[in-house]
Amino acid sequence: MKGHRARWAVLAAALLALPACGAAAEEAGTAGADDAPYVIMVSAGSDAGPVTDQLITGVNSVKAGVATVNESGGVNGRQIKLIESPDNANPTKAVSGLRAQLAKEKPDAYIVTAGTQVSSAVAPILNQNKILFMNSANIDDTADPKQHPLAFNLAASPRVVVEDYLPVFESNGYKKIGILHGNSPYAKNFGELSETVFKENGYEVVGKVEYDSAALDMTAQISALRDADPDVVVFNAYGAPTGYVLKGITKLGWDVPLLGETSVASTPLVTQEPPEGLLGSAEVKNLKIEVNAATVYDPAAEATNKAVAKMKELGGIKGAMVNVLGYDGVLLIAAGAKDAGSTDAAAIAKSLEKPEVNGNAGTAVYTSYPYSAESHEPKLARGTHTFVDPAPIVNGQMGASK
Repeated sequence: MKGHRARWAVLAAALLALPACGAAAEEAGTAGADDAPYVIMVSAGSDAGPVTDQLITGVNSVKAGVATVNESGGVNGRQIKLIESPDNANPTKAVSGLRAQLAKEKPDAYIVTAGTQVSSAVAPILNQNKILFMNSANIDDTADPKQHPLAFNLAASPRVVVEDYLPVFESNGYKKIGILHGNSPYAKNFGELSETVFKENGYEVVGKVEYDSAALDMTAQISALRDADPDVVVFNAYGAPTGYVLKGITKLGWDVPLLGETSVASTPLVTQEPPEGLLGSAEVKNLKIEVNAATVYDPAAEATNKAVAKMKELGGIKGAMVNVLGYDGVLLIAAGAKDAGSTDAAAIAKSLEKPEVNGNAGTAVYTSYPYSAESHEPKLARGTHTFVDPAPIVNGQMGASK
């Protein structure tokens, strides 16, 4: 999230001014030794405010990935040892935890499953210490191999998420688009990118309204957007703000089609029945939510179903499958190491740029992660996501049995 990135960049820069721990840790620790465990550190915790469910599910997905890879022989023969950083998606605590770990034992890889601020804070330290970084909380820096050659984003790029609205506009004849988004850096970027992409493709953006994610009533902002008379409203929200947006629209009696992006689909409120959720209520009657293919149960999707079964053993999945990218991160590391014949971070990174590697890792959320030497952001094709009616999500999937 870019709004806070400068603050954490300053923090990271200050920490980088300290003597690096990596060399000493590598001499005293085990990273890189052929017969030693392959050490993965993950940002973790159980009290992260609005992203608690996402964080817990993300860490469980990493554990499932570790179990799957270890059962198959490990990372190039090395069994994975998982170390949890109990930082609760707090960037300051994440940096402290990483520094403390470096002083003891340098990890081979690091995974973030929730918290863009955490990604921004730890990325420079991981880069300096030549640690592989699988990042579910995408930031621009970790998509650029020139800046961070050992970092890979796991989530779909915001542009892919936005471009997947276009077929819906076309099929429904929507011409005038309204955009409603929060005030977090990610939400602001979503609003700006949506406006740009929609205009580039010939659609009229009649209103773009920002709401305060901490507000309990968004009636004024919704009313302003209603006055613009859009054919459809595209909106971004996660957690409680999703409910405030939907209830605000109902309160105003506004009968308008709603298209919620992937963060809306990840909010249990829209996929649970009352009293916990809003399924079947007036608030969601006009709502369609954006999901990836893995979120819709398919008995033929062997890799996805294998991952879900493994995560059910570890406590299940809260929200949609987009929350379990950490599983894929672990499997990608193993696939890169197998191709490279090495657990060296640079060798794994080079292998992950190959389509035959990033497209055949047995991943669960996306079947392939099209990285290249030019970009470490997965260049997923348009149509990766679809829009569906809200429905119960069980262990990350719609249409799955309990």
